[in-house]
Amino acid sequence: MGWTAWEIPGWHEDERLREFYRNAFHPELIDDIAVYRDSARDGGPYAARLRTSLDYLLEQRPASVKEWWSLTRYSFQSEDELYEFLADVHAYFYGDRAEPPIAPAP
Repeated sequence: MGWTAWEIPGWHEDERLREFYRNAFHPELIDDIAVYRDSARDGGPYAARLRTSLDYLLEQRPASVKEWWSLTRYSFQSEDELYEFLADVHAYFYGDRAEPPIAPAP
């Protein structure tokens, strides 16, 4: 059995976190990631869980592109492309990236 989103830290506890991953990375919404930045940085419990979840994904790289597609319906061409995009999202939410990332064409 492969990886599932239930392994993401905070997934069990936080419906808002689950909605973030299902919606923010959906093919029709992925290029609107900027709308999530303020809530990702507000210092609240959800923001902490979101950061922890992104840290986990970037450190562990647990999801294949097939598993990611199953969660979000967004098709990345490779795991490298997926995790490069997640790194850009992380840098935009928590680092010094000023502009939101644009997802690669599926």
